[in-house]
Amino acid sequence: MLTAGCGDDDNANGATTVPSVSPQVSDRVTGDITVFAASSLTGSFQAIGEAFHAAHPGVSVQFNFAGSQDLRTQLEQGARADVLATADTKQMQMAYDSGVVTEEATVFAHNRLVVIVPKANEAGVATLHDLANSGLKIVLASADVPVGNYSHQFLDKASAAPDFGPGYKDAVLANVVSEESNVKQVVSRIQLDEADAGICYSSDVTPEVAGDVTTIAIPDALNQLADYPIAVTADAGSPGGGQAFIDYVLSDDGQAALEAHGFIPVN
Repeated sequence: MLTAGCGDDDNANGATTVPSVSPQVSDRVTGDITVFAASSLTGSFQAIGEAFHAAHPGVSVQFNFAGSQDLRTQLEQGARADVLATADTKQMQMAYDSGVVTEEATVFAHNRLVVIVPKANEAGVATLHDLANSGLKIVLASADVPVGNYSHQFLDKASAAPDFGPGYKDAVLANVVSEESNVKQVVSRIQLDEADAGICYSSDVTPEVAGDVTTIAIPDALNQLADYPIAVTADAGSPGGGQAFIDYVLSDDGQAALEAHGFIPVN
């Protein structure tokens, strides 16, 4: 049920995407459009929403930002939206399986994981190896949240690498003091110096956040590339408007906005 966006990048599951042509945005769109989007998309989608409205003054775009799993559950429980954008293909597939999405979803962006520590860094966390130090306080997103799932995949890869060893994941998880319901909460806990380290997306280290945290990169060999799919919902009140918004996200302007906010564009 997933189709590729523009380009020929490999997705996080190892499947090769299929090149396609950037869609043209319709110039006859009016009414209200409601977009349910993963919390990590807040800044980029707000910018895209403003640009989309400028191109279509007759359209009002409303956003609901939350963890992808919460958005899917809301739709399954009767909430209405025209567009669903999640931070992984797992949650989109679950939405498809439950019938809240029936159209093919398109991957429109990618993201990478980073480790963040408070600027004061009183625990002295300087490397990925330090995450396994006894007594550390680590904040992750819950494993059913996309960024939490990606974080566990990173820990699995590290535990299989000779430089870290098979006990690495267990040692890191033993330091976890809180599991959050979305990535913004993880970032907030580190900004407020309530924990020694956390894992988030690179796009979450915005200029507003960067002054409060220090970033530790995760090498590509250990990182887990995040795929972001988007689709019109089954009960969309404005399916045409929803598709027009998706077309804009996939357009050159939409992709440039995502890149400006730290995402990896698909074209």
